[in-house]
Formats: sequence, C-alpha cells, structure tokens
Amino acid sequence: MVNVGDRVLLVVGGVSIFEVLDVAGEIATVQSIDDVPGRYPFPARVSALIPADAEPGAGSTD
Repeated sequence: MVNVGDRVLLVVGGVSIFEVLDVAGEIATVQSIDDVPGRYPFPARVSALIPADAEPGAGSTD
C-alpha cells in the first residue's frame, strides 16, 4: 500500500524516484522528485510501485 507523499520507484532497480501525489483505488498519481523540464504527474498502478527505501542505494547520490 502506498500513501500520498511516499517516494517510490516504477521498476526494480530504478534510478528515478517519484512522489505519490494522489491515490484512487488501484491507481496512484506520481511525479518525479527531480525538478526537471517536462516533469508532469501521471498515473501508475499501485501494485507496480516499489517503495524507494526498499531498494538498496535508491536515491543515492554516491
């Protein structure tokens, strides 16, 4: 289960981290945490999201 404000990955081993903006049933609206041109919110299946803190090295800038 994900909640608004959680940071997630879209795929196992993913590099980009997304923030959950809204959750409606099985669909979450997510957006990149990086402030880059072209950043926009988009839908993703809740069941496919991976908590960013569950991946070793997720979000690491090393």
